[in-house]
Amino acid sequence: MGICYKGLTLKEAIDEKERLFEKTGYAYGLKNLELVEQDPAKFMRFQMRLVAACINVREMAKLISANPASLIQGELLFLLANPEGDVTSTSYGLAGHLQSFPYIIRSIADLGFEEDPGINVGDIFATNDALYGAPHNADNYTWVPIIYKGELIGWTVGLNHIVDVGGLQPGGLGTISPNVFTDGFTYPPTKTGANFKQHRWWELHWKRRTRTEAFNVLDDKMRVAGCVALHDRILEIVEEFGIDYFRKALREIIERERRVLVDRIKSQAVPGIYHWLQFTRVSYKDVVGKLFAASNRDWVLHKPGEFHIKSDGSLFIDLEGLSSEGPFHCNGYPAGVRMLTSLGAWPMFAYTSTLNSALMYVEKWNLPPGSMFNPQNPFAATVMSLGEIGGYINMFHNCLSLAFFARGFLEETFPQDGTGVGYGLAGVLKDGFQWAGGDMTLITCWAQGATPYHDGFPAACCQPNPQPDMGETEMGEFLQPTNLNVGRKLVHDYCGHGKYRGGLGIGMCQMIVEPGQSLIMAVFAGAAGMGRGAIGMSGGYCGEQDLIVFCHDTNIRQILKEGGTYPTDFTEIREWLKQGKLKVGSVERYTSSSPNVLCKDGDLVAMASGARCGWGDVLERDLNLVQEDLRYDWVTPRTARLIYGVVTDDKGKVDTAESEKLRKQMRDTRRQRSVDAKEWWKEERQKVLKKEWREDLRNMFADALKYGKFRREFMGMWQLPDDYSL
Repeated sequence: MGICYKGLTLKEAIDEKERLFEKTGYAYGLKNLELVEQDPAKFMRFQMRLVAACINVREMAKLISANPASLIQGELLFLLANPEGDVTSTSYGLAGHLQSFPYIIRSIADLGFEEDPGINVGDIFATNDALYGAPHNADNYTWVPIIYKGELIGWTVGLNHIVDVGGLQPGGLGTISPNVFTDGFTYPPTKTGANFKQHRWWELHWKRRTRTEAFNVLDDKMRVAGCVALHDRILEIVEEFGIDYFRKALREIIERERRVLVDRIKSQAVPGIYHWLQFTRVSYKDVVGKLFAASNRDWVLHKPGEFHIKSDGSLFIDLEGLSSEGPFHCNGYPAGVRMLTSLGAWPMFAYTSTLNSALMYVEKWNLPPGSMFNPQNPFAATVMSLGEIGGYINMFHNCLSLAFFARGFLEETFPQDGTGVGYGLAGVLKDGFQWAGGDMTLITCWAQGATPYHDGFPAACCQPNPQPDMGETEMGEFLQPTNLNVGRKLVHDYCGHGKYRGGLGIGMCQMIVEPGQSLIMAVFAGAAGMGRGAIGMSGGYCGEQDLIVFCHDTNIRQILKEGGTYPTDFTEIREWLKQGKLKVGSVERYTSSSPNVLCKDGDLVAMASGARCGWGDVLERDLNLVQEDLRYDWVTPRTARLIYGVVTDDKGKVDTAESEKLRKQMRDTRRQRSVDAKEWWKEERQKVLKKEWREDLRNMFADALKYGKFRREFMGMWQLPDDYSL
């Protein structure tokens, strides 16, 4: 006898769920929604009770944590799932994580947890291992079974992004890791407690394997407290509505919400095949390669997406042509892909009464075995897989925007492009105290891309996260005393331009203050130095690069002593350097992720992110909108002239006649510079025939040509001989 309904084992219950959907096309085979149809008001009351329980325990539990990502940046979520692992209700937070939990439950079923170590009342389980369903090891999951009269009726789940994972680089966003052994503290599904209390040995692991033991132990206690509190509230709801109603209603939530999503796609999107492509860069040669021979190379990662919108409202996403798995930090598993890409689906069409696993029943994916998002090596590094998977969030934004726009929708069109900067740091203070920390301000607060009818909003939102926040400066400084924030602001000209421009991105500037014996910073950059792949709609420009600048051995102490001020963003640092006002020993500049960088007292660190794409031709921008940009210093007169063809007088007022004249000249210049497509193709074909690429690009093409579909398209595009090979 198993622990699930009607004596099924957990594995049998999950297999039955999958069989019923495959056979009928309905979640759990539910062609009729009896509870919804009999009494919709009661059903809604039941569903909202579940949602309220998840939200309430989140707000209670987060007060146990000291982690800024949990407390104020929304990287925290509490869930209710049914026995098969489908999530039916969630709190606020980074909602994509609910997509991972069905994979986690499938993994413990396949591993035989029901027999050993057993699943009993009060047991506590945990994992952060991507191989078994977690996205990456910075995202830690804790879950507790709900057992009612001997039957497993559900799971309560708590998860959050921790401060440090104990990897080769400090923090949880490491971009140097050739395999799982350098990822940091990675643990497979584990029974970590009993009788609703964690075992003492579990706390010792956090203390021995991570740099921020206090944060991580408190986060673990927070997750457990929330899971236990939610467990008790769910049992109260079971007593109120009855176990038969509870059991059936959890399944009807999934099927009802699946139908909502399908109907939304069918009514708003034009069916068809939409294409998306992103390139990113991994630079390991002569850096990581000095320690790990297999990683002594650079990669250009090829990340295609063929997005099928079917007439029945379902989606098929084909990633054939994706770069192969490798000895780098970028690998991920299907659970992580489904988790993070769902963040692109929520704002586009997957918003419902309560976010749940219904999206899992709408999508099908082709993740080729051996590719970087379906590695066959169980020791593949995954510490920052989400940095690469994250690009596919924007595949949903852009492909669905095209599909909605084609049907005449404007407000639902919401194109975006990838962005995000975060860092980890570790140091030893003057008295020998070792500490570590990190910051995700520029990952949890972005600008909005332009739409077909208005400019994007400035950095005041984070589309993937329903409850984003850039965090409180004071809390960051309290937890990271060496990093004084001297600037946090919108940066002029830092946006994607167009008829409607993207919102301004945000910049941060910090001064390193008395770091003691040592301090290192490792910074992650989402754009990875490859630009934005021309992501800008209808002639709009792509967003600006993420940017990281370290200024070492500066004279900022002397400037302050003489009554001067701080620079507040990278543009001011640049101007001060030009003027000779700021003097430096050296400058390190990155548009992709940095290695570990040693920082000293008086160093300046500037970062910027969140500049999103534009919509439409820049030369069609209304002159009144440009005037408003100039008035608020969103755009400088120089950019107004160079990009928008707008001329201003000495007082900053737009000169309409001169602007129209300049715009005509710019259009004429475009025509003069344009090249006939046939001539362009002939020129480029010669490069392909001669294989005139640098090493990393040649390797990228050679890898992609292993795929049949890519080879057919590539050979056909360039009309190559059959024996062409790399």
